[in-house]
Amino acid sequence: MLHELPDHVLAGDLARGLVAAAHPNGPIRTYREARHAVRCARHLARYLHATGFTGPLSGLTATRITPYWLEFGFTFERHSRITLNGFVADGGSLNAGVQAHLDGRPINQQVGSTPHRPYSDAEWRRIDQAARSAIDTAWQDYRKALESAERGANPIVHGITRDNLAWLIRRTGPVPVRAIRAMIPGASWAITTAVLEIRDALFPSGYTALVYNLRLAMLTGAVPDGIDALAVPDFTHTGPATGMLSYRKGRTAREALSLRGPAVRLLDQWLSHSAPLREHAGELSDSMWINYNGTALSGQPRTPWQRIKWAQTVGLTDDNGRPMAPHGGRIRTTCHHRRDRSAWTGRTTIDPNHTPAIEGDHYLHHHTPTQVEAIEGVIEEAQRDIRRKAAPPVIATSRDAARFAADFPRLVADAGLDGDAIKGLLAGEQDVFVASCASLYNSPHAPTGTACPARPWVCLLCPLAVFTPRHLPNLLRLQRYFADQERHMTNAQFLAIFGPYAERLSTDLLPRFNTTAIQSATENGFAVLRPEEIP
Repeated sequence: MLHELPDHVLAGDLARGLVAAAHPNGPIRTYREARHAVRCARHLARYLHATGFTGPLSGLTATRITPYWLEFGFTFERHSRITLNGFVADGGSLNAGVQAHLDGRPINQQVGSTPHRPYSDAEWRRIDQAARSAIDTAWQDYRKALESAERGANPIVHGITRDNLAWLIRRTGPVPVRAIRAMIPGASWAITTAVLEIRDALFPSGYTALVYNLRLAMLTGAVPDGIDALAVPDFTHTGPATGMLSYRKGRTAREALSLRGPAVRLLDQWLSHSAPLREHAGELSDSMWINYNGTALSGQPRTPWQRIKWAQTVGLTDDNGRPMAPHGGRIRTTCHHRRDRSAWTGRTTIDPNHTPAIEGDHYLHHHTPTQVEAIEGVIEEAQRDIRRKAAPPVIATSRDAARFAADFPRLVADAGLDGDAIKGLLAGEQDVFVASCASLYNSPHAPTGTACPARPWVCLLCPLAVFTPRHLPNLLRLQRYFADQERHMTNAQFLAIFGPYAERLSTDLLPRFNTTAIQSATENGFAVLRPEEIP
């Protein structure tokens, strides 16, 4: 598969890596992934040859592969990494610098895709009306041509009439006009127009297949690539007005979709519409979207050119008056966006292969990069707060004195404190409000070297806080402050602002002190609070 490359030694090593990276030993699991991997391997080999590198992969250095990754981006870097890792897994050896890059993070990061924007109500109506009108017109022309063919007879025997031409074309299939003229002795070029009109009516064109395809996508919301690749056996009737549609999704296995009402009738009509063409289609007869493009049969319902040309022909425009070619991805998104809630089946995601978070990003909202960054900042702050809550406060009481003496060396090492800091904590020199701070200028709430600006209650969850019996009066005063705030705030407001701190104080800190100490502190307690914090 790489035999045409200029350096056969390098090509052999790349092929070895590709084989080793294939399923079940590597990440290359589908034909599509294998095709991309081979294409990128060829690209890498030609790049290295053009830059002067020859020989085996073991001679490749980081100074040669890094510029390649920087120049050609994520896709080529990803596939080249897969190939190189496969080469190593197969027993090959690489330069230490290249191996270090493979063990580390990729240079290029995958760019996030932009969710498809749903069509507006007006745009959706215009697409629907254009598709319906085209289908109705094509179906009426087909019925008239079929009735004409049933009335006609052999034009060679009974003469040239429109009904007789329809009879002949119905039996010969979609052949060129000159072939029809050759079958009828004495036929002139005057029959050309009639022959073309009858042929286009009896045998659906690419545009006719396109509008049926679009209409089915609008009714079902199935993935565009799955609808495009449908075969006739993929549609099965399960009742008079119900059916089952089986299709293959591009990045997954086969899926099934239950059809009702309009979608079933549409497929039934299309199968009837295309039946005369299938009689002459041979191997393509099982293709769902079979059509005649004027020169040959095709099973492809739509190409980008066909969509653009059809939109121009029917005058399809967006809300700004610009030409608008129908897009399969946007049709699917709009279909699910407009799905009636009365038909909800209990699914929490539109696509079973997506997580609820991905569904929300793709179908429910469109955050700007600034908003996404702000949301991620809130999440990171909440995660740091959870980690701080997990660290229990350090409390020194008479009950814990013996244990503290035994564990003192370890506690000092874990807290990163020196002798002077320990003396300051025990002597009260580093008291701040309701606790002693192990490092006032190294707080998690402020930059290093800046005094901690946190409110008093924040110390309750701070890993640097040390609580001693002399702090008990201030802790009780803080408890009363929480009680006053709870009376003046709603439950939701109080829990959002003070909830975690009040819970730690009442359920973890105060129960560690005996009743006598609490009663004594209640009589003489006083907390230094800021003016705006005084209840």
